[in-house]
Order: sequence, then C-alpha cells, then structure tokens
Amino acid sequence: MTLRVGLAAPADRAQRYRAEGLWGGRKLRDGVEAAAERRPRALALADGELRLTYEELAGLVAKSVARLASHGVRAGDGVVLIAGNTADAVVAYHALLRTGAVVVLLDRRCGPSDVRVALETLRIGARVLVPAAERERLLPAHADVLELEVLRSETSPTGPGATGSEPDRGAPAVVLFTSGTTSRPKGVVHSLDTLTAGAANMARITGAGEETVAFLVSPLASITGVMQMHLVADTHAALVLEDCFEPDAALDRINALGATLLGGAPVIAERLLRAASARTDRRIALRTLALGGAMLPRPLLDQASNEFGIEIARVYGSSEAPNFSGSIPGDGMEQRLCDDGALMPGSEVRIGSANHAQEGMLRGPSLFLGYADPDDDADAFEDGWYRTGDLVEVNGGRLTVIGRLKEIANRSGLKISLAEIDAALTGLLGAREHACFALPDAETGEHLAVAVLPEGGTALTLDDVVSHLRAGGLARRKLPEQLVVWDGPLPRTASGKVVRSRLQVEWPTKPSQCVPRLREGRGSG
Repeated sequence: MTLRVGLAAPADRAQRYRAEGLWGGRKLRDGVEAAAERRPRALALADGELRLTYEELAGLVAKSVARLASHGVRAGDGVVLIAGNTADAVVAYHALLRTGAVVVLLDRRCGPSDVRVALETLRIGARVLVPAAERERLLPAHADVLELEVLRSETSPTGPGATGSEPDRGAPAVVLFTSGTTSRPKGVVHSLDTLTAGAANMARITGAGEETVAFLVSPLASITGVMQMHLVADTHAALVLEDCFEPDAALDRINALGATLLGGAPVIAERLLRAASARTDRRIALRTLALGGAMLPRPLLDQASNEFGIEIARVYGSSEAPNFSGSIPGDGMEQRLCDDGALMPGSEVRIGSANHAQEGMLRGPSLFLGYADPDDDADAFEDGWYRTGDLVEVNGGRLTVIGRLKEIANRSGLKISLAEIDAALTGLLGAREHACFALPDAETGEHLAVAVLPEGGTALTLDDVVSHLRAGGLARRKLPEQLVVWDGPLPRTASGKVVRSRLQVEWPTKPSQCVPRLREGRGSG
C-alpha cells in the first residue's frame, strides 16, 4: 500500500527543520520504552478498566508488535484501527507505529460507510483492528480482521524483534479523517515528524512534563487524541482515557487520578467546570485547560482561573496543522484571551491568498503531508502554503483569527453576507458600535444576530435595528432575528477589526432580544 502524497515539505525546508531540531530529534523508543527504563512504576495509561505502569505498557506494546508480525503486518502496510478511548487502542496504536505500518484511524462510533472510505483510502484489502463488540456491525464480511483485545492476550507471541524497528519518520504514518468543506471525509496524512512537532508544540503551550496527567475525552481517532498520545509518550507523562463522557463521573475520575491537563472541545471544559461549581467541595484537580476554537464565557474563565487555579492555554490549529500557535509561559490572563497565541518554532504565516487578502496561509514542521486523495490538495494548497480558510492577523509574532473566509450566515440555505449587514447598519441612531454574527439555529441552521454597544443612556431595541435596515432597503429575508446589547467595547484585534468568534462565545452573558419564534424555543439547539 502506498499513499500518493506529494506535498511534504521540500528538501531545503526539511533540512532546516532537522537542523533546528524540529524534525528527527526523537525516536519511537525515546517514548514508551525509555519511560519504562526511567520510571517503570509510574502511571502511564488508565481507562475505565485498566491502569498500566510504563513497565506494563512497554511490555504490552512489545507483545502486540510480535502479534501483529505473526499476522503478517509489515512496514508500509495499511492498517485500519477502529478505536474507542481504551487502553487496548493506545497499545495497538503504539505497536502499529513500531511495525512501520500506515495507521488509518476511525472512531468506534463510526458507521460502515466510514469503514468503506478508510479501506478505499488504502486501496482495499487492508487489515482492520476493531473492538470485538463492533466487529459484526462494521465488518460482517471483511476477510482480514483482528480484534483489538487479542493483542494483549496471554498467548501473544514474544521473541526477537518484538520491540519493532524505527520507521522512516518522514514517510506517511497516520491518516485521520476530517469533513472539511466537502461532502465526503478527507484523509489527512501525517508523518512521525509532523506529529512529533505538533506534540512538542502542545508541550510548549501547556507546559506539559513527566508529572502531567492528561485527561482525554475527545476521540482517540481525532487530532486531539493523536496529539495527546504523542505528547504523553514523548514527555513520559500519563494519559487517562474517558470513553463515555458524563460530567460528574468524569470529575470524580479527574480528582481521583489527579488529572492536570484537559484539551479539546471547550464544551467539555464548560460542563466540567459547572459540575465542579455545583459541588460542596468545589474541587477540580485540573491545572491547565487548552482551548481552541470557540472560547468559554468570560465569567466561567475567570472562575476557572481565580477560584480553581486553572491556567487557560489558548491553542490554534487543525487536523492539518496541529498546535500551530498558542499561549506561552509568561502570557498574562488577558493576553491569553485576546489572541490565538504565539507562533510555534518553525511555524510561518503568510497573509493573503488568491481567494482573499486576509486568508491565513501556513507552513511549518507540524503541517500535514497532504491529503490521501491528491485531488483534495488542489484547493488546499497555494504555492506550497496551506490555505486555512481563516482570516487572520499577525502582530509581533502572535496570531489572531478574526473570522472565516466565507463570513456568512446560512439561514435555510440563504447565504447572508455579514459584511453587507454591517455596512447597512452604518448610521444606526443610538449605537456607538455594532457588528453582526451568525448563531446556530435548530430550525433554520443559523440565524443572524447583531451586537450593539449603545450610546450612553440609549435603550436600543431589535425593532429599532430592523426599522433602520428596512429604511435602507434591505430585503426582509436578510433581517436579523436577535439583538445582543454589549456593556463595553466589542472585542477587536490590534488593528481594530471585530472578532466575530468572540461575539459568538460571549453573547449568552449579555442582555438579548429576539423574534417570537426564538423566544418560544423553536430556534434553540
């Protein structure tokens, strides 16, 4: 099996990354195996059933390498790993890397169509590792299937070569899927070099070291899951896996196992913080929250920092460019919340593409090699730079995402330009500042909202906004359905542009007016 990936870093840049220690500085054996020698009794991995020390984890990985070899898995083979957040899946992942196979990751909650896409990515005929409970549902007729649980059975073979070899760190190693903007999943191809660089960036952003205990709720088959597996192995830290998230039960495990780091979807952090706030002891062991994308409401962030002593680490990246920028030691709270952090070592940003003068274009050591289907690369790259689809600014080596390339609200299929509505709001009486933004809507997909900072003493209403827009000739179907009243300046970048993503996060803490259908709950979701 050969993945046709042709957009890896050119030789001169690859040489620079190696010279700067961003690529090639680590081997697989510097992770789990080295930790087993240094701190054999230290906790390495825990799920709902197992707790493994590094000595035990290294032994299981070696046994699994031998078991895979006995099933004919060789360097360059493609293997689909269907995984939940379990110790068996982590063991299988590390073992597969040591065989030199290309690991194609799927979450255990995937469907048969996802498995078909993964097999097609590997040109059919690939081996599949799957939890026993999911085998009949996902692969009733596939010939070459190995159940995950077999890898740690007592009868697994051992012997010479069980620790595996060091594969080519620049070759395709891992494929994970992202929906992106297409109707079918795209296979994102990473090498060991790019993944190690991304994990090193995460360590810089979060301050992770061997005393870190990472709590993983995001799927193991996501970029967050992959990054945390590499982060923990590379820093000789511990990983606690949560396969079925429920806030109170998760909080109990965090406190019992002393989990210190949580990264991933902000909604998980929000639910955990609210669960901790509802308890009489108001305790949560976490010391760092790594947040990307939407930010938590400011009152919750203040509580996390001031009451629980948790440091907020801002992270910017994607499946294609993990941990590209982020908070760094010495950043104060306000700095951490006002931008998307400092560019990580070797990371470069070019602003402006053929599609938009403000689109962020990236290249760097954590950038993926390309997509599994080369046809997907044509729209993703321009002159060797990865097109993010994000509108960005860079000031003093720090990056701020100010919006998406297509700044629209999609209401029942109607695309409404946010810039058009902003322009139409010019001259609104009683408004010192204004900006529109899109909000999720269960009935229409999205609806249009307007944030307004009134002039002192002015009581603006949604009717005032609608009347102004109608008087300017705006079509009825483009009218906003919600007004959110700000009590201070709207969030802006250093150059003065409104950050719409902050409006989307902070509006629940502000007074709001909306049309009857939203008041009745028909648009809430």
